[in-house]
Amino acid sequence: MKTKTWIVWSAAVCLCSFAGPASAQAGTAAQPREMVAQRSVTADQPAAGRVTGVVRDPLGAVIAGAKVELKNTSTGAVWIQGTSREGRFAFDGVAVGSYEATAAAAGFASTTVHDVRVDAGRETVLDVMLRIAPLKTEVQVEAESESAAAVHRAVSVDDQARSRNSAELLAGVPGVSVRESGALAGVPVLHGLGDERTKVVVDGAMVEASCPNHMNPPLSYAAPAEAATVAVVAGIAPVSLGGDSLGGTVEVEGRAPVFASGTETIHEESDATGFYRSNGQYYGGAVAESLAGRHAGIGYTGTWSSNDDYTDGNGHKVTSTYAQSTDHVVTLAAQGAGNLVTLEAGLHHTPYEGFVNAQMDLVRNYAERLNLHYRRALESGSVDARVYWQGTWHSMNIGRDKSTFPMPMWMPMNTHGRDVGYSVKLELPLSARHTLRAGNELHHFRLDDIWPPVAGAAPYMGPNAFVSIDDGRRVRLGTYLEVASKWNAQWTTLFGVRNDTVWTNAGPVQGYSSMYAMDSNAFNAKNRARTDPDVDVTALARWEPNTASTYEFGYARKSRAPNLYERYAWSTNWMASGMIGWFGDGNYYVGSVGLNPETANTVSGTARWRGSGTHAWQLRATPYLTYIQNFVDVDTQATTMYGMSTFALLQFANHSARIYGGDLDSSAVLWNGGRFGQGRIGGVGAWLHGERTDSSTPLYQMMPLNARVNFDEDGKGFAAGVGVEAVDRKRNVDPRRFEQQTPGFMLLNLHASYRKGAFAISGGADNLLNKAYELPLGGENMDDFMAGMWMGTIEPVTGRGRSGFCSLSARF
Repeated sequence: MKTKTWIVWSAAVCLCSFAGPASAQAGTAAQPREMVAQRSVTADQPAAGRVTGVVRDPLGAVIAGAKVELKNTSTGAVWIQGTSREGRFAFDGVAVGSYEATAAAAGFASTTVHDVRVDAGRETVLDVMLRIAPLKTEVQVEAESESAAAVHRAVSVDDQARSRNSAELLAGVPGVSVRESGALAGVPVLHGLGDERTKVVVDGAMVEASCPNHMNPPLSYAAPAEAATVAVVAGIAPVSLGGDSLGGTVEVEGRAPVFASGTETIHEESDATGFYRSNGQYYGGAVAESLAGRHAGIGYTGTWSSNDDYTDGNGHKVTSTYAQSTDHVVTLAAQGAGNLVTLEAGLHHTPYEGFVNAQMDLVRNYAERLNLHYRRALESGSVDARVYWQGTWHSMNIGRDKSTFPMPMWMPMNTHGRDVGYSVKLELPLSARHTLRAGNELHHFRLDDIWPPVAGAAPYMGPNAFVSIDDGRRVRLGTYLEVASKWNAQWTTLFGVRNDTVWTNAGPVQGYSSMYAMDSNAFNAKNRARTDPDVDVTALARWEPNTASTYEFGYARKSRAPNLYERYAWSTNWMASGMIGWFGDGNYYVGSVGLNPETANTVSGTARWRGSGTHAWQLRATPYLTYIQNFVDVDTQATTMYGMSTFALLQFANHSARIYGGDLDSSAVLWNGGRFGQGRIGGVGAWLHGERTDSSTPLYQMMPLNARVNFDEDGKGFAAGVGVEAVDRKRNVDPRRFEQQTPGFMLLNLHASYRKGAFAISGGADNLLNKAYELPLGGENMDDFMAGMWMGTIEPVTGRGRSGFCSLSARF
């Protein structure tokens, strides 16, 4: 493993001598235009100019680390850059033309400057002001490249301090709920479809869970303190963002690279953040350092966090909710003449993490990764290419809380996952009206899952190693074409088609002893190779009759092939099958080699109304209906009783299902200016229903009716707010998994922050009234059940009681 570590860091150092490229990515939604000025300069090339500027807050203080995107409105070519410690940015060698510049930063609403003119041999100077964003209600929408239901948000220091994992950064986004699992392993669920039914992309790369309990989902490798922006497209995602998923797409991006600007020869900046949460003694910090010239730079980000078990509103300690994690990321970047190249090398280490809703815990998760990204802005359009690799070494066993049970056990389980992939994307204007997007992606995942024998435990756990998955392979090759068209000022369409072919296979297996031979022999005798050719289609039409309203209607066909455990978990033995399952329900799972891929047909519409001026407001509603063919659910093979609770042996099987519901979100400025600064109110609400159509029974872990309302005020560097979170009773539960109903609840949250110069401090309290409640997506409390010698009744996991939080950050 030491050799592999040196390979990662050696490859990172090799890029230090490269100096050439500059950047891009798509922009975010428009806000008020600010000042634009020009002055003569000496141009590097006759047909190019320069764009420079400063990003400031409403009080005139500069904002370091803001992301600035410069987009050519005719060709679609995009540059991207982060602001320096002095809030400055500079784009050199910009082709002559008309542009729009969008700036975004953590805790602020994005601002777009339109009609930015770049002339040959001249410098265009922008002075951009960002306004403070409402807490958890800021909604930003892309233009014709995405659905009107798309949400983009900068991550604030408050968000980072309050979130145990990056999935919690999405709380309050319309259509998103979070399935509670380990402290670091929250899973976003989009319109009732989570885990691998939702595509999760971290810094442009995809990673699959290398664990039979999915204790290391993709977002567990992105600490909240590393995240700069999050984006969500629920339901009808463009084919350019989708592939091998049903629910939609979640993207988390880190900081944009920073380069020297103005008269600087070398630019250096650093920042540090510390945070603390009282309930569970959650604390940690992050440091970042950047050193760059005008064309090349290097950056480092390090994060660390630790927490103990939390207590619920009744004062009961919820065991196996502890965790600790460390991340190190080194980024090398180079830019020049419309190009940007970055190489990211990262190390992730979670030495321990408890899982209250599982029979096992994470006792080690170590990962190394490389991510090479290249972007070139063409005279017309852009090219984006990426190559990535991650190696993961993961171990499950009985953690420290479960080891204190009256009948402790020892059952080591080790997995080794390897993710390798690439993506190539081309954006090319076909005419003034039509833009073509084309791309090709490959993701290759290999997995070995082996459980070492336990001395003296034969024949149940010895004398042989238990081979759960041997050389499991899942290879996906995807290609797409997409055309975005702006027919006139009112009508926009988006049409796309995509093919993803998925190949899966696995080698022969064995059990601990001959008592597992019947299942292993039957599995080894099967033809385990499967090929799934999937086709996705997206069609969207948007009508904007005026600046105050937008109406959109769309259809999407999305497909997903089964994962390795759904196909290749082979043992029907109660103990072995009990180690399989990422659902937190305490049941036992076995796979089915013959599973067919899922196909979802979704129709959805979005209506958005907004008002401008001093009391700007917006209201958006999104109803949807999804019908899923070959939905991977379960069939009951057997049941058993432990104490007063019943558990089932379940086999994955194809069925049909449907999910329908609606999202609602709104925001409004109540007052603006004067001694009270700016006051805003905003909220989101969601309702859905999911059921299997062959039996008319509910699907598992469907979020009940829920809503959030936030009131925020800010002025003169100070911001404060109050929020209310309400969740209805969960009545519709899955009978096959013996899912528990949960009562409704309402939580009150407070927050406040103050910024002055390079320093910022924030604090507040979640669940201020210390309400006791059960998590509707938290699964069952296996710790309490097993601690009672299996003689009690299994109960849902309870949520956190009152928790104060604070954070302090500084830039140097």
